Amino acid sequence: MQKALSDQEIMDRLLDPKGNRQAFEYLYRQVYPAVRKQVKSFRGNEDDARDVFQEGVLALWKNAREGRYTLHQHTKLSTYLIEICKRRWMDQQKKASTRYEYFPETLPETGQGDDVLSHWIEREEQAAFQARFGQLGARCQEILRRFYYEKQSMKEIAEAFQLGEASAKNEKYRCMQRLKKLFPEANTQP
Repeated sequence: MQKALSDQEIMDRLLDPKGNRQAFEYLYRQVYPAVRKQVKSFRGNEDDARDVFQEGVLALWKNAREGRYTLHQHTKLSTYLIEICKRRWMDQQKKASTRYEYFPETLPETGQGDDVLSHWIEREEQAAFQARFGQLGARCQEILRRFYYEKQSMKEIAEAFQLGEASAKNEKYRCMQRLKKLFPEANTQP
């Protein structure tokens, strides 16, 4: 069993080419489980967690070498690394939610005009909704997706986000308000 390393010892080893392997291994054993749990709670899998963690460790290492990250008295190195990983995963999720696949349109067969037209209009409305939904933050997207599409209870959502149930309800409400503001045509009265 390896002894616990202080943040300063980890930083020293990260910056020392001869010792950085030990630092990477230590971070993997100590911090990776928290990152894996976080990524999985936001619809990721083991491979996603490993990729995000590796990117996060590399970013930490680069930031430390370039002087963009230094130890702070009130922030643990592990907290910083977990936050890097969380932001990278959320950025990936945000990008994924705004991607669209466009399929070539086919002309309607005779007698199907009204059905095809309504189908095209529905697809356009869905694309517009997805584009606006993609403007929400990743956390709001995830909360609304869990509640409306996955039909999770507020209790389940609160547990997934490590919130109290009342806080989760408030956050869902605020997310819905943000989403409504993105649809100005729905907010105008006739």
